[in-house]
Amino acid sequence: MSAAILAAGESTIGPTLAVIVGAGMVAQWLAWRAQVPSIIALLLAGLLLGPVTGVIDPDELLGGTLFPLVSLSVAIILFEGGLDLPPRELRNTGTVVRRLITIGAVLTFLVGWYASREIFGISNQAAIVLGAVLVVTGPTVVGPLLRFVRPAGRTGPILRAEGVLIDPIGATAALLAFEIVLLEDANEALLRVAGILVLTLVAGAGIGLLAAYVLDEALRRFLIPDQLIVPVTFAVVIATFVAANEIQEESGLVTVTVLGMYLARRETSTVRHVLEFSESLRTLLISALFILLAARIQADQLRDVLLPALGFLAVMVFVARPLSVLVSTVRTALTWRERIFLTMMAPRGIVAAAVSAIFAIRMEEENIADADQIVPIVFLVIIGTIVVYGFFSGPAARWLGLAEAQVDGVLIAGAHAPSRGIALQLKAHGIKTLLIDTDPYNVTRSISNGLQARRLSVLAEDAAHDLDLRGIGRMLAFTSNDEVNALATARFARVFGRREVFQLSPGKRRSGEQAVPSEYLGRQIGIEGLTYATVDERARQGWKVRTSPVGSVLEAAVENDLFIPIIRVIDERMAFLCRNDALPVAGTVIGIAAPSFQHELDNAARDATEPAPAETPTP
Repeated sequence: MSAAILAAGESTIGPTLAVIVGAGMVAQWLAWRAQVPSIIALLLAGLLLGPVTGVIDPDELLGGTLFPLVSLSVAIILFEGGLDLPPRELRNTGTVVRRLITIGAVLTFLVGWYASREIFGISNQAAIVLGAVLVVTGPTVVGPLLRFVRPAGRTGPILRAEGVLIDPIGATAALLAFEIVLLEDANEALLRVAGILVLTLVAGAGIGLLAAYVLDEALRRFLIPDQLIVPVTFAVVIATFVAANEIQEESGLVTVTVLGMYLARRETSTVRHVLEFSESLRTLLISALFILLAARIQADQLRDVLLPALGFLAVMVFVARPLSVLVSTVRTALTWRERIFLTMMAPRGIVAAAVSAIFAIRMEEENIADADQIVPIVFLVIIGTIVVYGFFSGPAARWLGLAEAQVDGVLIAGAHAPSRGIALQLKAHGIKTLLIDTDPYNVTRSISNGLQARRLSVLAEDAAHDLDLRGIGRMLAFTSNDEVNALATARFARVFGRREVFQLSPGKRRSGEQAVPSEYLGRQIGIEGLTYATVDERARQGWKVRTSPVGSVLEAAVENDLFIPIIRVIDERMAFLCRNDALPVAGTVIGIAAPSFQHELDNAARDATEPAPAETPTP
């Protein structure tokens, strides 16, 4: 009988996991299409599959393995977050980040502790643990929101670093709070806290640094074959996480964060390869975790604390976070706009849910009053902060001038004459452009023409962080070097997505083969493919970048090789014309025009602006 029940349970695990993963990907895609934060879509999917329809019951599905799986997933996400923290970002934002994860965290804890005790009327012990749990924000929620809002300046790096570093600190704080409420003697509590902190630093940071050094040496000495780099790296992450937790609870999150940050300092191609894989894994894990999180919510648990939770949420959003940021940014170089935006981004996520559930169970075992209210309160705070920050952080960033509503602008690599011509035509249509080039002459000419330009290599390690990309939503690699164009599109695909990186078609070798293999290329502009050699040759013959209205005249010019279409513009929205794309039937087209077609366009424009001759009245 038991074997039959076990077999039936096992038969439902596969389909249910498939539903979770599939729903996560559908939610991510719908959020992308609707241009809303993916976290909100994932939360709604979890609520629909969990308490609304009952399709998923995470506790019944995974049982006692739920929280260990969540912990391992969070460890991988934190490792990826540490790996994606460039040392330069930490140097530039270090003062503010250090204050946020220390002074700011203490202030958040104090406000959360006092507010939860007064608003919910829970015991002081439960309030202490709850306040410690709510210190965390985390990359699982901050990262997706930052990718959606894309704020300019220093706010993005600060929030990203805070989200990665605060998770292990928050988990440790929750452990310390739990130990404190169990001990009545103050001296004993202080000794216990000191012991936990020392063990956390030794086990967490020590194991992390040792494992990172060994792994880095193995990579540098080529002791690990290429096909094993990614699996070995993640095996080390999981092994060190478990080992540190065996020595001291919750120190594993410190370990994986230190491991990722150490490897990020190396800036090697192998580390970037691991990062590319871990980014995809992170998206999959975040999708599954948020659906599981939302599906665990029980309506009857939330009913008693719903109304007080709204007041508590208001305190955390409008008191705790602003106070934390205000104190942490005193006498720093941040502008008032950046400081205000920092106050409007502190969502809670997976770590808060997992840690609260773990310590609530342990507090119930110790018969601590009101321990059963911690989990529903934390869930409501998670939902509330995701909704508040998810819907209002974008408009706030645009109101503060840190982001733009329409990200239709173009980053153009290469500031030679044809690039400047494209930028000028786009500017005439109200579309933002930014040109970058290593040639000071090209940059100077661009600026003298009223264009935004920077002297910078598109392949510079920190190019994406050094540039002000407000309003920029795509990239065109338009240099004379096919290899540089391919590398540039690969680099900026991480910023804009593969769909929004474009380049010239590579030239041909003498053998007739393409100079750069297709798998390394971005999307190629030009209906028939457009190489730099073609652009340069036509420019020497007097061809210039011009705008033409659509219609039979344009079609004839393209057919007779008098116009090479590159961009279509409709209602001040642009799109590149790629290979095999048909000419648009509305709007205008920007392209490279032959001298004869330029004259035709000039004549048409002149005729359109000249007033019609007055009619002579008949006698």
